[in-house]
Amino acid sequence: MSHISSLQDHDTLKRVEDQINILSGILEQGRKQLRFPGRLESKYIDQRNQRFMEIDHKMLIAGLVFYLGFSWTDFYLGAENGPLIFSLRVVITALAFLFVFWIPRSQYSRHMVTIAALGIFAIGFSVIGFIWLIPGEMKYAYHLGLIPIQIFTMVVLRLSYRSVLVVSVAILACYIVSLLLSHQTVSDPELQRLISIFIPMFIMFWALLIVMGSYMAFMMESSARSDFMKNRLLALEAERLQYLSGRLHVLSTTDSLTGIANRRFLEESLDTEWRRAKRSSMPLSLVMVDIDKFKDYNDLYGHQKGDECLRTLANKMAQYCNRPADLCARYGGEEFVMLLPETSRADAVWIVEKMRSAIEGMAITHEAADSGLVTISAGVASVIPDDSCTSDQLLSQADRLLYEAKAQGRNRVCG
Repeated sequence: MSHISSLQDHDTLKRVEDQINILSGILEQGRKQLRFPGRLESKYIDQRNQRFMEIDHKMLIAGLVFYLGFSWTDFYLGAENGPLIFSLRVVITALAFLFVFWIPRSQYSRHMVTIAALGIFAIGFSVIGFIWLIPGEMKYAYHLGLIPIQIFTMVVLRLSYRSVLVVSVAILACYIVSLLLSHQTVSDPELQRLISIFIPMFIMFWALLIVMGSYMAFMMESSARSDFMKNRLLALEAERLQYLSGRLHVLSTTDSLTGIANRRFLEESLDTEWRRAKRSSMPLSLVMVDIDKFKDYNDLYGHQKGDECLRTLANKMAQYCNRPADLCARYGGEEFVMLLPETSRADAVWIVEKMRSAIEGMAITHEAADSGLVTISAGVASVIPDDSCTSDQLLSQADRLLYEAKAQGRNRVCG
């Protein structure tokens, strides 16, 4: 039984250590490629989305308010198309607000970052569309409205390098295409010259901003992934240490042969239960058990068979310690002790007598014994602890009663 438990413990520890080794191996790889294998990537995305919902979700709302707040430029620059541009801006903002508040409560919440990226692209595309609707030279002033959108993209999507890059490049590409499709010329040569200088510089500045923003997003996502992996490693290390600590405690309090409590744990438990019984004025019973003629059993059948007999009987005796505070421990050699808190002498004798009878009924052959079977003898001592006695005296009394049982012919309980 203890051997099976040991194998299970070893498998559990090995499983945890294997996970630690795997995560350590892919930590640097995940930082460089910005992707983890399989379910690990899915867990990271879930954590990133949760963080997005806690922090960046509010930024989206602020960004939409900012976008709507610039509606004054629609009337100032849009001339006769001003009301149309303003109406489009209001409709786009209303739809965006609807998505911002609905998506987190829907089945699509896991894709919030991707949906936010699509929404930002739609906002940027709308500004490019507004440029087409503004008549005359005033439309060129509207181009500057694309820069806040680029900065907003970098801030809100900073933990998704790919989203920042794709959205930024897509908006820039749409802007360049719109310029190529636009054939309007300015009548003022000087203004035309300034525009011809401004547009290339504006595109170069925007492209530089995209490069810087993408690099920043790459580093931030890399750092976030690294922190995610390190936190998982720390959690596994903590689990491993907790497991090892628990296992060490078990090893220090468990008899390695029988798998029940050892003498050290018995002494600690006896001290604890003695003080508890003293406070509550409740009886405390202690049973000393010895396997009859066990030395002869070892000599006759060998130590391996003797160890098997000890394990079998220990397991049987432990079955009679049913309550949480009850304890069955190997005291040494073939001697065992049962600690029965809140149990009177009569009840303890009754329990041990049932146990003695059950062990005899197991019919384990012992040719050197008078009965031809493995049997036990037991001494039962009971006391309500007070200042006039000690736990050592209770143990000595149980030991004395055990020798009485052996002197009376063995295979009996004295109490």
